[in-house]
Amino acid sequence: MLNWCRWVLSMYELSVIADSIVTQIRELVPYWASGLVIGSLVSVYLSASIAAKMAKLGGGRLQNLAICGASALGVASPLCMYGTVPVIAAFARKGVPQHLLAAFMVGSALLNPNLLLLSFVLGTDIALARLALALICGALAGVLTQLFFTHKPLFALERFAPPPDKARKTFAADLLKAFRITAPYLLIGVTITALLNRYLPPDFVAGLFGQRRGLGVLFATSLAIPLYACGGGVIPLIRAWLHAGMGVGDALAFMLVGPATKITNLSAVKMIFPAKNFALYLAYCIGFAIAAGLVVELIL
Repeated sequence: MLNWCRWVLSMYELSVIADSIVTQIRELVPYWASGLVIGSLVSVYLSASIAAKMAKLGGGRLQNLAICGASALGVASPLCMYGTVPVIAAFARKGVPQHLLAAFMVGSALLNPNLLLLSFVLGTDIALARLALALICGALAGVLTQLFFTHKPLFALERFAPPPDKARKTFAADLLKAFRITAPYLLIGVTITALLNRYLPPDFVAGLFGQRRGLGVLFATSLAIPLYACGGGVIPLIRAWLHAGMGVGDALAFMLVGPATKITNLSAVKMIFPAKNFALYLAYCIGFAIAAGLVVELIL
């Protein structure tokens, strides 16, 4: 009898978790699918245009505008960091200044069209704030590079040979590739969220973030470094935490430091930075995320 009761209880728990997973997937799929389609459209049909515009950005009186443009082009780029690194090397060979490369790289690391659309699950205000902060972070990286690396190299790009010519990729192939990469992370994310919703008391999250403004930003940035594996996968988790009492500044700090420090991005970035500059990149991204989160919390 006791074993039968345990079996019934376990089946009930599984059904609750499965229902939570299905509900989240229904809510997320429209945003996720739209992001995949738009990201693939940009990747296939606009990547060459983005590269051309990046190569044409110049200096002179429009230097600050060029830095903002480089950051915006980075955000618009659908490439992962392993794709961005050879692109940066190619831009450098074309004579693009390294402060523009820095703005492009940081913008590309923090956001892309797919992830931006998926961020609207958290609310229009949070999605737009994430976009604005990613643009500012990239532009500020360019300004700081211009100030402190005018006469010394920021990147180490000597090892990168010109990329081989490849056949033009198709929209269907790019969309299928994006689906294969992101779908497992999305499923893992909603599963973890369902488990946390079921077994982690909301009061714990509220106590961790809700009542500790300032400290909550530090907790969020600390959690993002080990937890952030894929942008789409953490969106349902952040949404659950927001409902449980997480501050908007905490969430934005999490979404800023996460993509900048996830292991795949770091391993790619390390290829183009000397050790000292790599440490500066980490310190800058973490410091900006904390500062941005604190400012948002102060404003709200």
